[in-house]
Amino acid sequence: MDYLCKSRRCAEARTIFDSMAGKDQKPNVTSYSILLHAYAMEQSFHDMHCLIELMVENGVAPNHSVYNILIDAYAKGKMVDDVMHIFTKMRQQGLNPNAVNYGTVINLLCSIGRMDDAMLQFNQMITEELVPDIIVFNTLISGFFSCGKWEKVHELLAEMLNRGIYPDNVFFNTIMDHLCKNGRVMESQDLADLMIHMGLKPDVHTYNTLMGGYFFIGKMDEVRKLLDHMVSIGMEPDVVTYNTLIDGYFKNGMIDDALAVFSEMLDKKVKPCVITYNTVLHGLFHTGRTVAANELYLRMIDSGICVDIVTYNIILSGLCRNNCMDEALRMFQNLCSRNYQLEIRTYNIMISALLKVGRKEEATGLLDGISAKGFVPDAVTYRLMIQSF
Repeated sequence: MDYLCKSRRCAEARTIFDSMAGKDQKPNVTSYSILLHAYAMEQSFHDMHCLIELMVENGVAPNHSVYNILIDAYAKGKMVDDVMHIFTKMRQQGLNPNAVNYGTVINLLCSIGRMDDAMLQFNQMITEELVPDIIVFNTLISGFFSCGKWEKVHELLAEMLNRGIYPDNVFFNTIMDHLCKNGRVMESQDLADLMIHMGLKPDVHTYNTLMGGYFFIGKMDEVRKLLDHMVSIGMEPDVVTYNTLIDGYFKNGMIDDALAVFSEMLDKKVKPCVITYNTVLHGLFHTGRTVAANELYLRMIDSGICVDIVTYNIILSGLCRNNCMDEALRMFQNLCSRNYQLEIRTYNIMISALLKVGRKEEATGLLDGISAKGFVPDAVTYRLMIQSF
């Protein structure tokens, strides 16, 4: 039966299970657990419910293993009320939820934004003298980051350290990334200093995150210091480092610096990815360097990089922005003739550009064809429709 369940052959496993009862060989809690787990893997909640009812009718008491399966399955299905009901049933049966159960529930509550409820479960866990692990702390901290409750993040981090639970690089990098993306770069820098104090070595991801943060707040000198320090300790910049630098320089109006970094990347044989090319293309078009952008696009094709829809949107938008409307239309029509998988944003770019240059009839033609192509208009499309009248 175990083999059949692991092979996702639940119907055959159920036949064997039922035959056990018919031969006076009553299924025990292990038999129920095996079949229940198979149903859980298939998210067959009705079958799970019926099996538990049968289990109770036959006088077989669910154990921790059974409840673990139920809690995990219903949590994956985002069925909060069912999970909390299972918690109650456990206690009524004299079984206290364990740390794994609490971790599952806390993760579920955080994933749907119920942070106050998640903290209630965390505090109950502490009251019952269960020890939260790094995963529980990481889940809560990420949840509070998502809703911008920075003070709770600091409280949990302090609680974590007080309990002797020491984060690893991945944990620190995750928190630092959240902080930097919200402009709280100095707090992120403090965490990097704490990492070093705790004996952890910042890795290339740590430096990339901090550089992105300093770019975000326009502190170019700090970016250079970090890059110089990174190189001085023998840490080689990776493709993400170069992407961060190129994007940061472009966004801060330092076009020549961005292009110099791109050239350095090529000289050092660090292979650009599609994100690199998209970033440089956007920067070139944004600064009116249409010829250079077209040359880069051809180089991108020659190097075997898989051009994505983001690339085409950047090029089409860039050509339109730089008064190359006919060239943009030729590329758009070529993509359509190849049945390339476009998106509503692509149509919005072209329609908006056509309207701006007074080519209303062509814009209306594209608008009329959107539904026929199976696209659902978004807010931008509707605004363009109004403009076209």
